[in-house]
Amino acid sequence: MLTIALEQATFYAYHGFYPEETIIGNTFVLDVAVRIPGTVPVDDLSETVNYQGIYEVASLVMAIPRPLLEEVVYELSDALKQRYPAIQHSTVTLRKMNPPMGASIRNSMVSLEKQY
Repeated sequence: MLTIALEQATFYAYHGFYPEETIIGNTFVLDVAVRIPGTVPVDDLSETVNYQGIYEVASLVMAIPRPLLEEVVYELSDALKQRYPAIQHSTVTLRKMNPPMGASIRNSMVSLEKQY
């Protein structure tokens, strides 16, 4: 298997369950790793998953506010599989930095791993 990934892509977005989160927004850090068959060497971009394409899909998904981070990771996983049918496995991890909980917490995190 061949792994293509983006690590620590940072977005400012408006995901959150509480109304103030959808107004104020927050910083989110996204890690995405996908795996495709890797039995032969790749020498053309059309034979792989373009990590710029991963970022483009992530940007579109992150731009739509959702109440739960779980919704975001499922949507991103599904959108990547739709754009790149060769994907056989994906891991999408989303961190909300400094979640508004009244406590000193670096981040909350939701991670989804899917086998196709």
